Amino acid sequence: MRKVTRALMLLAALPLAGCWEAKTSLYGGARPLQPLGTGKVIGLNSDKKESEHSVLTREAGGAYRLTNDEKGSSDFGDSFAVRFFSFRGAPSGVLIFEAQERKNCKPGDTNCTQDPMYYYGLAKVKSGSAEVVNPDCDKDSATAKMPGVAAGDYGTCTFTDRATLEKAMLALSQEPWKPQVTYTLQ
Repeated sequence: MRKVTRALMLLAALPLAGCWEAKTSLYGGARPLQPLGTGKVIGLNSDKKESEHSVLTREAGGAYRLTNDEKGSSDFGDSFAVRFFSFRGAPSGVLIFEAQERKNCKPGDTNCTQDPMYYYGLAKVKSGSAEVVNPDCDKDSATAKMPGVAAGDYGTCTFTDRATLEKAMLALSQEPWKPQVTYTLQ
């Protein structure tokens, strides 16, 4: 889970709680949306009131790369490939994000070590910013009990198909909106 946290501490400072994940991309060759511009990004953690600096760039195929730009940090230059997708029934401006960590990378580097896991959450995209919700998955939750979901330790749920993920994301999107991180383009 620390990987997702650094990732979207890089979409900047997500909590160390659980996550929704998959062992393969649930969106495969689906065409992602590109709702944001590019440039320097500040991520503000809503709970801890901490911020982190990143750089958001576009890559081929519609993905973004969110790169840690904190020169003094141990994960400076590490990044996440991030893609955004719409889903049926979602509130206006709410998208699913898919993130995959890339280690030992520098901006422009295409020979990175990729984490085999894909991480999912919700992003409410506004002009020049995105509010991110990184869902937790308690073993007793309705999500953990859905067919096609395996509940793991530390609040993780692993999804086996896109339809189940989107059904769970739709239910999450209907709850009161409490972003963990707000990213703002500078």
